[in-house]
Amino acid sequence: MSFNANPYVDPVSSATSNFFSSNDQGVTPAASLNTNTCYLPANNTLSCSGAGPFNQGTYPVGANPGAGANNLTPVPGRNPQPNVSQYILTQNNFSATGYTVQKYGYLQQYNLDFQRQLPLGFFADVAYAGSHGVHLEQSNTNINQIPDSFLAQAATQYVPCAVAGCDPSAGVTIHQKVSVANYPFSQNLPGGLGSGVLLQGQLDRPYPQYAGVNLNGYQCCGSSYNALQATVTRRFQGGGTLLVAYTNSKLMSNTDTLTSWLEGSGTTGGVGAIQDWNNLKGERSLSSQDIPQRMIASYVLDLPFGHGKKFLSNMNGLANGVVSGWGVDGITTFQRGFPVKISWGGSNALTNSGLLGMSTLRPDYVAGCNKGVSGSSLSRVTEWFNTSCFTQPGGVAPTSVSINTFNNEWVFGNEPRVDATLRQQGVVNFDFAVFKRTTIYERLNVEFRAEFFDLFNHPQFGAPNSTQTSPTFGVVSNTVNSTFRIVQFGLKFSF
Repeated sequence: MSFNANPYVDPVSSATSNFFSSNDQGVTPAASLNTNTCYLPANNTLSCSGAGPFNQGTYPVGANPGAGANNLTPVPGRNPQPNVSQYILTQNNFSATGYTVQKYGYLQQYNLDFQRQLPLGFFADVAYAGSHGVHLEQSNTNINQIPDSFLAQAATQYVPCAVAGCDPSAGVTIHQKVSVANYPFSQNLPGGLGSGVLLQGQLDRPYPQYAGVNLNGYQCCGSSYNALQATVTRRFQGGGTLLVAYTNSKLMSNTDTLTSWLEGSGTTGGVGAIQDWNNLKGERSLSSQDIPQRMIASYVLDLPFGHGKKFLSNMNGLANGVVSGWGVDGITTFQRGFPVKISWGGSNALTNSGLLGMSTLRPDYVAGCNKGVSGSSLSRVTEWFNTSCFTQPGGVAPTSVSINTFNNEWVFGNEPRVDATLRQQGVVNFDFAVFKRTTIYERLNVEFRAEFFDLFNHPQFGAPNSTQTSPTFGVVSNTVNSTFRIVQFGLKFSF
């Protein structure tokens, strides 16, 4: 479900339909499937016996809305005069739902599974699992970025200069301002679209009359997942089971989630942002949620001590009550960390031009530089990776320029959307329990449990700061497991 595709977010609906879910401050709904105060007769004139769901009439503060009007009341402060198109035009930058271009997203799944009974009571299951996501939704898709061909031209026209105060973008065509005499719009538009400040490149955008146009929940993207899944199970004759599950997988995509604001930076490190909306194939990389390896071992074991067991089988009475009935269980988890997503975070001629819309530039990777940093996780929290491997985008100078500090401000960075070589810390966790069952009478049993969560008190560090221009770039400042080792005891009577 795309949260951004609800009717009220769409500018046409928000401009014309002042929808109130309740007429009595949330006590009862204004309308339901089987009751409504409004109806639409044959003459197509809306008539309401009460206020209805669209708040016809007035809405006094602290009182129920009044009945009356037979037409819709515009949203307060959004009266679309003289028409809805003018209302949208004055929004300057807006998101809409592309009802006429929507596609149905779907998922193709395929798998192959082998199962085998092994000696000593082991059972093995080895499977291949794959899936292909088609027409996956993006929360907001920018459809008003200037074509890449104009950016390529700008990159060739950009000439760095050593003179203080000079403008290296002076010769860039799309960077030139449109003269007041040649202002192309019939009215003076707001912000950077106004007369005297409008850039020539704005006229080369798909919708030049808007600073930004985004589609809500547009099915622009895709994904692929391939995994080897293996499990081994054994049931013990004396009581207990052992299960080990291992997954080796790879998830590729050019989008990650419809709710990027919920991902946060604490657990997954956020999501990789789009840099070039005109080249979504070039944005394909590891998914932000890619976990290449995960292994879980779970077990429940009754220890073979006491009367009738393998060890101390001749024990009776009180001694048998002490040594028998013991068992252990637990869950052990090993998991690789989520990949790191690196962005630039600075500003240059390209970002300041506003011609990209909501794109997020990424830095350049210095060819041949080793991104890794040796040492334990604890020793790397102040520099999780080699931050010197990343520079401002556009760091490759043309042969005609001999300035060492050259950075072409009209090109994209070459760092991928999600870095496949850098990962935050993974999961290493041991949950363990010891229990003792004691039979007092035939129908009275007592069980004592001592449980240890995160037995070895192992911290799991969060994602490093991944904004290249930040002073804390590469620094880890939080842990994912906010609570550490937990020990709890339990006593249960069964009768």
